[in-house]
Amino acid sequence: MNDDDPTPDDADDWVRLPGDDDTDRVDVVDDSPGEGRSTGADDHQDEATKPSGWLTTMLAHPTRVVLSAVVIGAIVAGGIALALGVFNDSGSVGGTDIGENERIAQNAFTKSVTGDCLDWPAGDPGNPSKVGCDQKHRFEVAGPLDTAVLPGSEFGESAVWPGTERFAAIRDEQCPVIVDQYLDGRLDPQGRFSVGMMYPSQVQWDKGARELRCGVQQTGKDGAPEQFVGRVADQDQSFQWPAGTCIGIDRATKKPTGTTVNCTEAHAFQTTGTVSLAPRFGDRLSGKPWPAAQQQNDYLQSICPVQANRFLGGKNKLDATTLNVQWSVLSEPSWLAGSRTVVCYLGLPDGGGFATLVGDARSTLLINGKLPVPPPAAPPGRALPTPVPLPPGVEPNPIETPAPAG
Repeated sequence: MNDDDPTPDDADDWVRLPGDDDTDRVDVVDDSPGEGRSTGADDHQDEATKPSGWLTTMLAHPTRVVLSAVVIGAIVAGGIALALGVFNDSGSVGGTDIGENERIAQNAFTKSVTGDCLDWPAGDPGNPSKVGCDQKHRFEVAGPLDTAVLPGSEFGESAVWPGTERFAAIRDEQCPVIVDQYLDGRLDPQGRFSVGMMYPSQVQWDKGARELRCGVQQTGKDGAPEQFVGRVADQDQSFQWPAGTCIGIDRATKKPTGTTVNCTEAHAFQTTGTVSLAPRFGDRLSGKPWPAAQQQNDYLQSICPVQANRFLGGKNKLDATTLNVQWSVLSEPSWLAGSRTVVCYLGLPDGGGFATLVGDARSTLLINGKLPVPPPAAPPGRALPTPVPLPPGVEPNPIETPAPAG
């Protein structure tokens, strides 16, 4: 590289983010191995057509959603979310500007070992730094991926850059085992973390970079890795969305996307809060057996409706929304992984999925484009509450049984 070559501030030593066509930058893909790029297991698939683990469970038990991660990619996502899959293009190894043929410079990524936690400025995985896992970070290294298990010619010095699809395939083939061993089999398949991999961009590859790292990440909106605190093995991996959070919807399938959106945008449901099952069924260190779904439902049916009333400001306001009170339950694998938190939320069954909501349930709300029609007041002295009707044009979902409304 000569004096006229671009500097790292505006050239090939920087990360190429999703949608960036600059092939001279470093990539991070959730589902692919590499230096400075992470990929999620689901990154190479159509996110609009492939539901994540928790979405699949939601379809089977719509009124009691079992949340799972579809992160930036199943591997480094991706995440998790798994898959709500997805750590796309976010993590790269820095390069040197000494010479055009100079090999890649060592940095926090290339020096990382099992158990290290890496962080970088949002959108700039090309500048990773090692931090304490008790600080905010975006990637926890489960271990290096030994390229010796891959075709020798594929990672040779003169080999052509494999490309994102191949890296994603390598991630899916190799990283789950590495992460499973690292976490002793305790990655919640329906939680907020997912398996991912970091790999080099083409520019870094051409300079000799061959480092691959498998790890765990928490994927946020648009597949970008979010910061989190603490080691994954030491915490509750459940989704823990704050009250009032709205979760997006795929209008074509009527299924939740698993990502948070502004409530003024189309969404499938709005959370009213979370509930810890630990006080009732035992914390993650108690060794107590998984409570069956019915046990969880029996416990939550007396909690989530009360929580919804408090969130909206009273039962009358809840009835006026015509929404159902619903909640998630934990699967046995999630329980064994140490997850203990479930989510209470407001939604409405519609044709095997969810009706499309726009607006905050506490103010102006549209259901499938229409204002909800509140039910008539119950006659004086009536012991039973007035059933909450479905909005005009919305048919009951035969798969779902609305959770108790109060």
